[in-house]
Amino acid sequence: MTQAPLPSLYTLSDLARETGVSRRILQHYAQLGLLEPGALTHGGRKLYTSFALYLIQDIQDLNQLGFTLEEIRKIMLLKKAIFHPDGTYREGWRREEIPLSEEELLAMWAKTGEVLASIERQERMIRRFHRFLTKHFAPKEVRDGLRPGQGDGGTAGTGEGLPGGGGHSPGRGGGAEP
Repeated sequence: MTQAPLPSLYTLSDLARETGVSRRILQHYAQLGLLEPGALTHGGRKLYTSFALYLIQDIQDLNQLGFTLEEIRKIMLLKKAIFHPDGTYREGWRREEIPLSEEELLAMWAKTGEVLASIERQERMIRRFHRFLTKHFAPKEVRDGLRPGQGDGGTAGTGEGLPGGGGHSPGRGGGAEP
């Protein structure tokens, strides 16, 4: 009979090394309640599960998307209510277990909708600009469809001649609008 592997546990220093986020910032996140330890040593040292790696990335991404630390704190409260410390989904969670008011949840829903709409607008603009650059500046092999460019699913092509790679092959739009 084999035993289940023990979960990986990390100190804040380990998390900092793994994520590239400074230990000081991680301490700040922990003080705000954004990160909670999954275990304590006999000496009282806090240890974090591998799920903390995902939470740190979420915090960083949400911050870059314009969420305040208070909004991120509420998102983390929601995650803690519906996920176990190891990151597995808690079946059977109940609304009463979520320590957020209806108003806070509605505000969270509205903010995420605004951010999604902004991302979609930005994506449309970037795609139009990418098509313009492809049409006018990508290597000839990309423009002629002989070599897929970056943006074609990354299947081939390096897009030499343009920083960041080539572009869409003809037939995938080539509008001149930037």
